[in-house]
Amino acid sequence: MHPILFEVFGISIGSFGLFIILGAVAAWFVVRLLAGNEDKDIPLVFLLCICGGLIGVFLLRPITRIPEIIINWERFRHIPFRAFISLMFGEAVFYGGLIGGAVAMLLYCKAFKIPALPIADLFAPALAVAHGFGRIGCFLGGCCYGIHVSSSHVFAVVFPPVSAGAPPGVPLLATQLIEAVCLFIIAALLIIAYKKAAGTGLVVCAYGILYSVVRFILEFFRNDEIRGVYGVFSTSQYISIALFIVSVVLMWRILDKSKEKL
Repeated sequence: MHPILFEVFGISIGSFGLFIILGAVAAWFVVRLLAGNEDKDIPLVFLLCICGGLIGVFLLRPITRIPEIIINWERFRHIPFRAFISLMFGEAVFYGGLIGGAVAMLLYCKAFKIPALPIADLFAPALAVAHGFGRIGCFLGGCCYGIHVSSSHVFAVVFPPVSAGAPPGVPLLATQLIEAVCLFIIAALLIIAYKKAAGTGLVVCAYGILYSVVRFILEFFRNDEIRGVYGVFSTSQYISIALFIVSVVLMWRILDKSKEKL
């Protein structure tokens, strides 16, 4: 569990960044495994989704903090500029990346009149795989940690002082690894589903339903202080609820249309 793994020419290579890269490579492998080399649009859309995702991961937190800044402006206005920028943009949020990548894909498909659901179906298992690698990076870096648990707990982990943010020396629930395992299981289920329902939109709907449920539940067991919490739920739980509803409605519409064609 070390946020910095090694240095190359004075540049620090972090575990989180390394596993994000490994996740992207693994995701591309899954895409090629499922799609082959027939669709020439896939590499470009994949790259655009990555670019959109990278923008989204750093924009979601500032957007969700706007109400907090307005309400507590007197406190925020005294924060030094660099500290304020770090506070606003210093955290990568997965749901922001998901939204950013989805927007990039939809804009491309709309511009070139390409059906979006077949591409979304193809990318859904790959996204789950990439996210699973990302959560392993979170674990190695010490972010996104869980609640305090007994040292005898089967999923307890003790982080060293060099971790990115987890309190050192105390047993915490390894929520990062739990989520990673769930994501790899979801990816396996989606790959199986893709072979039977590719291009229908049902695969991406299944991803939205499965992951939103997993994320909503796991949020109750996370304890990292920088998470945005509004009322009884965290920001990610509100997004999970929205993702679940959208996925269920879209799946219902797809299944309803398929019945009409019979």
